[in-house]
Amino acid sequence: MNVIAFLSQKGGSGKTTLSVHTAVAAEATGERVCVIDADPQESATAWASAREAQTPIVATAQAAELDAALRAAEAEGMSLVAVDSPPHAAPAAGQIAKRSELVLIPVRPSAFDLAAVPAAVEIVKAAKVQGAFILSACPFRAPEIDRDRGDARGA
Repeated sequence: MNVIAFLSQKGGSGKTTLSVHTAVAAEATGERVCVIDADPQESATAWASAREAQTPIVATAQAAELDAALRAAEAEGMSLVAVDSPPHAAPAAGQIAKRSELVLIPVRPSAFDLAAVPAAVEIVKAAKVQGAFILSACPFRAPEIDRDRGDARGA
């Protein structure tokens, strides 16, 4: 079972959106997927409750309950777990990162989001896991994007 955590030290970066969209896309390719909503705001849980579809399953579990939730997911035959983490530099973020094979860090192109990047990078380094950034909510009409050329350089 693969575990992907969506982690950022800033709220509103897109963690929940990316978690649930990744889960739905992976399920469409045949993966057995669940989302673990470790964010106290429980937006992924609310998303699941509002949907007609019964899958992907969303389980609410705080960081202290993560091991039990991962064991339950594995026992249910899940092949992928997406963890929607809380937006703060608490010990929870480190616990979540350590239990993941990959940590994806959503970053909006804003000064506040960029200021949160070093803390997230330190968490990934300390957990000794693979990490990557995902640009989130980028304005598609920015001058750097040249739609006529099909590239993001604008040159």
